[in-house]
Amino acid sequence: MERHWFDIGGVFGVVLLVWLSIDGSSLDTITVLLWVSLLTLFAHQLEEWRWPGWFPGMLNVVLFRSTDPWRFPLNIRSGLAVNVGVGWVGYTLAALLGERALWLAFGRILVSLGNCILHLIVLPIRGRMLYNPGMATSLLMFLPVIIWFVIEAWPLMSTADKVLGLILGLLLNVVGVIGLIRVMENPTGPQFEARQVEPAIRFQRD
Repeated sequence: MERHWFDIGGVFGVVLLVWLSIDGSSLDTITVLLWVSLLTLFAHQLEEWRWPGWFPGMLNVVLFRSTDPWRFPLNIRSGLAVNVGVGWVGYTLAALLGERALWLAFGRILVSLGNCILHLIVLPIRGRMLYNPGMATSLLMFLPVIIWFVIEAWPLMSTADKVLGLILGLLLNVVGVIGLIRVMENPTGPQFEARQVEPAIRFQRD
C-alpha cells in the first residue's frame, strides 16, 4: 500500500468517473462538484507519484532542500498518510455530506487551492522550473473546480461555514500536510523508487 496507493486511487478514479457518467444527472450540483473534486485529487496524485511521478524527490529537493531526498523529510509512509488519510478521507466525506457540511467542502477546496499555490507559484519560483509533477492537474483540474465551487457553493454558505471552512483549510494545509510530514520524518526509513527522485536531482544539477 505504501508504494501503490496512488495506483489504487487511479482505479478508484476510473470507477468514480464511470459512476458519475451513469448516475451524475440524478445528483444535485454541489454533490457532483464534490465528487468531481475527489476525481481531480486522484488524477493529481497520479501525476505526482506515478507519471511522471518525481514529485517526492522534487518536494524534498526544492522545498525542503534535503540532503537525502530519497527519504527525508517526505517519505513513503508520510506520503501515504497525507494523501490517503488527509486526502482521500476528507474529500470523500465532503462529497458524501454535500450541502449538509459546506464548511467541510470549503476546507477541502482550500486544500486544492494550496496545491495550486505550491505547484503553480512556489515550486516554479523556488526551483526555477517550468514544470513540476502536479502542475498540469493543478492548472487544468483543481483551478476549474475551485472556480466552480465559488460560483455554485459560495452563495449557499453561511458566515459560520466560511469561517469554519477557512480554519479547517488552513489547518489541513499547514498541520495536515507539512506538519504530518515533519512528525513522520525518518532518516533511516525505506527509500523512494529511483524514478521518484533521480529526475528531480538531475534537474537541480542542470
